[in-house]
Amino acid sequence: MRVTINETEVSLFKGATLKHALLKFDQSLYHRVLSGEMVIRDQEGNQTDVYGAAMANWSYYIIKK
Repeated sequence: MRVTINETEVSLFKGATLKHALLKFDQSLYHRVLSGEMVIRDQEGNQTDVYGAAMANWSYYIIKK
């Protein structure tokens, strides 16, 4: 399964969460999301939980809160 994070494609296993995607993409971003400094938004602009499911072929953006 593939997702896009900040315009970069990431390959994940089926059933992966956004936590898995962030840890594979950039561990520092994962920690910044956990600290509340940054948030995850999906391709439709919805804020998404780091423990939520990563949807195949979806785009996610890590932005400052």
